[in-house]
Amino acid sequence: MDSDDDNDDSRESQQSSEEEGGDHSPAVSDDGSANLDAENTELPSNFSTTATTTTATVLPQNRTLQPFADECKSYDIVPYVAAIHSCHIHSLDATRNMRWVFTGGEDGFIRKYDFFASISGKTLLTQNQKHAQVESVQKAGVISSYWENEEIPVNPKPAIVNGTGDESAIQPDPPEYKLSPVYSLAVQSEAVWILSGLESGAINLFSVRHEEGRCHHVMRKHKSPVSILKITHDEKGFVSGSWDKTVLLWDLNTGQVVREFGGHNSQISSLAFRPIGASSIYNNNNSHNNNSNNNNNSNNNNNNNNNSYNKITSPNSLLFDEPPPPSLPPSRNQQYDAADDDDDDLLPHSNDILLTTSIDGTCFIWDKRISSSNSVARKMSPPEKVPPWCLSACWNADGNKIYCGRRNGTVDEWDFASGKFIRSLKMPSGSGPVSYVSSMPNGKHIICASTDNIRLWNVSEEIEFSKLAVRFLIIPGHHGGTISQILVDPNCRYMITTSGNRGWEGSKEIEFSKLAVRFLIIPGHHGGTISQILVDPNCRYMITTSGNRGWEGSSTEAALFYEINPIV
Repeated sequence: MDSDDDNDDSRESQQSSEEEGGDHSPAVSDDGSANLDAENTELPSNFSTTATTTTATVLPQNRTLQPFADECKSYDIVPYVAAIHSCHIHSLDATRNMRWVFTGGEDGFIRKYDFFASISGKTLLTQNQKHAQVESVQKAGVISSYWENEEIPVNPKPAIVNGTGDESAIQPDPPEYKLSPVYSLAVQSEAVWILSGLESGAINLFSVRHEEGRCHHVMRKHKSPVSILKITHDEKGFVSGSWDKTVLLWDLNTGQVVREFGGHNSQISSLAFRPIGASSIYNNNNSHNNNSNNNNNSNNNNNNNNNSYNKITSPNSLLFDEPPPPSLPPSRNQQYDAADDDDDDLLPHSNDILLTTSIDGTCFIWDKRISSSNSVARKMSPPEKVPPWCLSACWNADGNKIYCGRRNGTVDEWDFASGKFIRSLKMPSGSGPVSYVSSMPNGKHIICASTDNIRLWNVSEEIEFSKLAVRFLIIPGHHGGTISQILVDPNCRYMITTSGNRGWEGSKEIEFSKLAVRFLIIPGHHGGTISQILVDPNCRYMITTSGNRGWEGSSTEAALFYEINPIV
């Protein structure tokens, strides 16, 4: 690594180069990185901290949902900030309190943004940047710092020239390592360290809070680009997926692989841990029947699924209804009583049940408590007449259903307990492939990112609707680019999306009634592939990014920050 002065010079030179032409990168405010405490950060004036502390739902690890986020009828999601990039945005992640947001680009740089300085600051977009956005997007993302995602060789030994002895040996300049696109990111909850996936298959461990951007360790096992990274709930390990068709479980204390999940026949596209505290299969049959209405699990296929539910009646039952091995540890789900604390089913997530998807459309569910020698995954193949393709899948809020985005503009809904296909949610004609899906904490809505728009889709069965009824709302912002990531903050208050293409067309407001409309289009991205959607644990913010993640697709080359307001 170069000295701090050299890093500062290189960062200044890159920032000046990005400002060439009509588009100017967001300027860093004077106090953008001075305050490390989220509690001292100024929030938007329309947010009431008093209401949050008195009426908010209390969740594990001192995380709270904003009022009514888990029981509202719908959400009003509006973009306010655009962080313009000069490349595809492959990856996105944020700290637990949403203080810092990290993006990984095709250009090989990891960018660190000050979220609250961006959403409540005074740094505005330039005229050239603003004209392509929807009307609500006026502010620019405040970038705090950035560093290179370098391919570090196994044994970086500089050659000795002009001499054979130590006294006459001349050491050459430090080698310039190759920059690698940032295909995946995973940050520790307090931004102490961050993981990044490289093109070679290696995984870099960078420090963030101290000696920012310094690579302390490189984990090597994959042979192809690392497409997805997920840190376990206890932050003592992580799971990685790669283009080499393998999924690996790592121990951060040793930096070694402790388990390999095999079975995929194509590149790994997404990973997701199941939310814990769900009442579905770990309670007895009567408990499941009592809670099924609250979890919105009633559907036309209930009669077919009841037999599958009845198979699992013991709290110690495993995912695949097999006798437990002698060394089976207690399920992490047993440490939470869903009947006593109904809010534990939102956060955190289990380390035991893992959902993996590959680009060929196949989904696997793994139970880590089963020994690797007896490990058998539950396989969910694409239904009939559905193209073999899947870039993203997610659990619903209580962990009882799974949603998979498809290339033909549909989202498949699966039942977790029975492993059966329930239905298919069809986007409007010409929407393009569904590149990212994310669920909301009320259990009634999911966010679906297509090429044309981001939609807030109502998946509940409480509302009767005609065949002509619209079941989604358009979330403004992205339009015409591929969405790479969507991030919703833990309070369910903000959302961030990342994108890439410049084919913005805006979006129009839609009036709808409860009986007719089942979705809303989220404004912002339009016409590009969404690479990531991040909703914070409090369901207050959302972040979306656009990029093709190294596969096919266009990009709007932007990351959008959203505010989420529940509609009661």
